[in-house]
Amino acid sequence: MRLQHRVAIVTGAAGGLGQAVCATLRREGACVLGVDLTGEDVLHADAGTAEGNRLMVEEALRLHGRIDVLVLNAGMQFMAPIHEFPEEEWDRLMNVMVKGPYLAMKYAWAALTARPGGRIIVTASTSSVAAEPYKAAYVAAKHGIVGLIKVAALEGATAGLTANAVAPGGMFTPLIERQLDDHVRLRGISRQEVVDAFIQRHAVKRFVDPQEVAHVIAFLAGPESSGITGAVVPVDLGLLAW
Repeated sequence: MRLQHRVAIVTGAAGGLGQAVCATLRREGACVLGVDLTGEDVLHADAGTAEGNRLMVEEALRLHGRIDVLVLNAGMQFMAPIHEFPEEEWDRLMNVMVKGPYLAMKYAWAALTARPGGRIIVTASTSSVAAEPYKAAYVAAKHGIVGLIKVAALEGATAGLTANAVAPGGMFTPLIERQLDDHVRLRGISRQEVVDAFIQRHAVKRFVDPQEVAHVIAFLAGPESSGITGAVVPVDLGLLAW
């Protein structure tokens, strides 16, 4: 119960990783406000807009009177070669994965720094370090969010606020499952070959379990992680060790 009496907001709460994070934080004693466009037992709000981010901060303060942990996990994917990449899809991914986290931090900053021990945790990716073809917006956004986290770590230091990112490897969540047909079309290989390629990128030959990532997020949300800030913590089964 390391998070007892702590209040957490989790975006992307209805997704595969988001559900695992919400459940894990609750088991650790936190009061959790899940946020997503769809799903049950979540606040329906768009984490890529100013209105949605303002609403989730206001709702957390209305319900609980404080915010201690901000888990910015909302994400999406679109695949196309750069010369064919639609501008509207570029903007949509950037809004959800870069602008949205900036807005969430902006609106929650006063609450997070009202007392020492505030935590910001962002779901980055191994794509924050390495690139993949046909994912220009996703890779650019995941690189960008690391820069935002590092600035937040510096600006929040005197208030006892830490800001970190987790970088999962491949997780067989709906986000990846929905990409399979795009990989088949763009790379000219079968669905099974796509799945095998995801796994072969890892030193440990399997997918990352969302629960493994959720445990790291819970650690970063708790008091034991007070000495870690501005860091990107991989949960990647050795993908970045090659």
